[in-house]
Amino acid sequence: MCVLVFWSPKSKVQTGKVNVVNIPNNTYHASDEVNKRLSSTSDQIIKKTPLTGARIVADKLVNSLFVYAPKGMAGSRNSNFYEFLSMGLIPNVVGSLMLILLFNGANKYFKNPDRAFANIIGRKMTAGVILYAIGKWLGSKLINKGVQAKTGIDFEMPYKKVVTELPDHPGDKDLTKIEYHRVFESVDFPRFDLINKMGEQQGNRHLWWDKIARKMGFKDYLNSPEQMVQEKVRETAVKTSSARYISSFFWAAMGVALAAQSPFERKIFSFAGRNLKERVFNFCNSIFRTFKKSFIDLYNGSGGNFGRGSKTVGRAIIFAALASTVLGIFNATRGFKVANNQPDTQIDIKKEYEVC
Repeated sequence: MCVLVFWSPKSKVQTGKVNVVNIPNNTYHASDEVNKRLSSTSDQIIKKTPLTGARIVADKLVNSLFVYAPKGMAGSRNSNFYEFLSMGLIPNVVGSLMLILLFNGANKYFKNPDRAFANIIGRKMTAGVILYAIGKWLGSKLINKGVQAKTGIDFEMPYKKVVTELPDHPGDKDLTKIEYHRVFESVDFPRFDLINKMGEQQGNRHLWWDKIARKMGFKDYLNSPEQMVQEKVRETAVKTSSARYISSFFWAAMGVALAAQSPFERKIFSFAGRNLKERVFNFCNSIFRTFKKSFIDLYNGSGGNFGRGSKTVGRAIIFAALASTVLGIFNATRGFKVANNQPDTQIDIKKEYEVC
């Protein structure tokens, strides 16, 4: 939709379609109420908070259990590939819970000393499942944050997709649903249009591209920054995706290795204390001490299933996790500042040139 805007020196102007707000640099952006209406009817990049990722995962898990699975089993024509991928959370969660309950749930039926040995295995199994998931998340997160710090590109940038569905029955009016994706979910078809749209809503469609161009080494504003930046962003996206997958599994392996150490044979939580503050402190301190001791044991090869004399294995696991992160970030950002590598094309007015 094209809207003609009549410019005015006043702070707000009225058009035939929407309100726009004048801002100091002689550009404009849509008013809050217009943005709110657009965000409910079209795809939008959403604002990230510390809990945005957790909210999206919770939304996918709840919908997978109570919406997507029933739709698929009923043969709904609105079931799509996004719902299929989202339901992959179900076997992951169920399988993880089964591994945890496999030993811990049956321990009470054993007699000593079998119960004591089963408790040890059960605690390590629980820690292994949890630390495997944390390790995968941490390895991926470290790569993304490292690349973002050097390039300014957030490869976890989320957006809300509004999908129009076909009616399931006569008179069905609930024909829209919300899906949560990432702008760089596909390295072949990233949603650059949403980045431009986000900039337009802030008064400058090149806002994001200008920021990335600065990171690439361009000092002056470019007339068409997206044309100069897009290919380098795609290249970085591919290398970051590969680094993320490699690093996440090395960190997951280190998580499982830590869980196999002797400190996890005992309860790692302590809620002792006279008041809430003291209990919280003891709780955090007990976890810290367990991880510290497990890391030292893994590094020295002095405990757990890796046994004495496995110092090389333990250190190799730790080094591989750290190296995969450092090298992954280095490779993904190598050569990103192309502007610094370009020859100076300025003409020296004091020098004589021969024109052919």
